[in-house]
Amino acid sequence: MNNDALVAALGMDAVAAVDGYRRAVVAEAERQGIRLVSGALSAIVRDCGQAHIIDPIDIRLGFGHCPGRPELAGRELRWDPAHGWSISHGAAGGPLAHYAEPGSAPLLLVPTAPEVVLWATEEIDGPVAPPIAIELDDDPRAVRRLLAFIRAASHWHSGEAFSPDPLAHRTRWRWTG
Repeated sequence: MNNDALVAALGMDAVAAVDGYRRAVVAEAERQGIRLVSGALSAIVRDCGQAHIIDPIDIRLGFGHCPGRPELAGRELRWDPAHGWSISHGAAGGPLAHYAEPGSAPLLLVPTAPEVVLWATEEIDGPVAPPIAIELDDDPRAVRRLLAFIRAASHWHSGEAFSPDPLAHRTRWRWTG
């Protein structure tokens, strides 16, 4: 399931769910004393000479300096609905390791936040080949787990996922012209 298919299936709930997922992983990392810094929610980035579009359905988290865990600095943790989680090596050029392997169950595309942080902070391990032939929407449990990250109990709205500052939209601007 690619980004467009996820948005087509879930609408703006997809953006809100992915943003909630990103925030849950960052919060879990903080709870464990690990510093993750969120990448741009929407951008065009260059990677090995190729341009890639990052949209709000992708998660990019970089490891900041973590006292006692210098080996984590420089790694990048990524998520998208087609491949689930992957992590880079601290040194440039190393292959990505993936949480799920080809042919895995769809639920492995959406592990819990503690599972993601544990996996990402251990020795880089995991299949080098990205998951293939796995569709997130083939397992209702995987879709429900992702949708559970929507923070419906708060006054947060799905459109806020486009802003790195979730309270920025609440600023009221007056036209003075």
